[in-house]
Amino acid sequence: MKEIVVTFSFICICLFSNAQESNQLNKMIIESLRSYMSYNSELRKKECADCEKYNTYICRDGLPSNFPYDSLPNVTFFSVDFFRVYSNHLKKQLQKGIDVLFVSFKLKNNQLQVSITSKSVKLMNKKAIVVGLSNWCNCFYEYSCEKQEWELKENKFGGI
Repeated sequence: MKEIVVTFSFICICLFSNAQESNQLNKMIIESLRSYMSYNSELRKKECADCEKYNTYICRDGLPSNFPYDSLPNVTFFSVDFFRVYSNHLKKQLQKGIDVLFVSFKLKNNQLQVSITSKSVKLMNKKAIVVGLSNWCNCFYEYSCEKQEWELKENKFGGI
């Protein structure tokens, strides 16, 4: 009986601590994506008048498994690894080429860097995908011990 109680307690603690970390990570990723999409829409407004017609595509490869996909409206999530199973409509768009946002993150010292990169993705010969780099945003977060949460310290935008 004692083993069952200890095991159950351990599982509850692990689930609670994992949920807290992933919620903060998801929150930072969503905040970083919104920041980049806002920056990118300002750039597009300068380039063309009818840029509202462009869809926002985000690659789900690299996102946490419990990422809340419904938290970003008017966004299409897809996987570069499984492009063969998508509808013909999306495959036709991929043959023309689309801009896709890729998300990555890394922890270095006491900073978490969330990187959003815009890459041009094109389907070649119905068998391979070609990816080319365009613009990016690096969002730097530091952990606040007083607030016990991550705080945005700096955004760096760049591009070619």
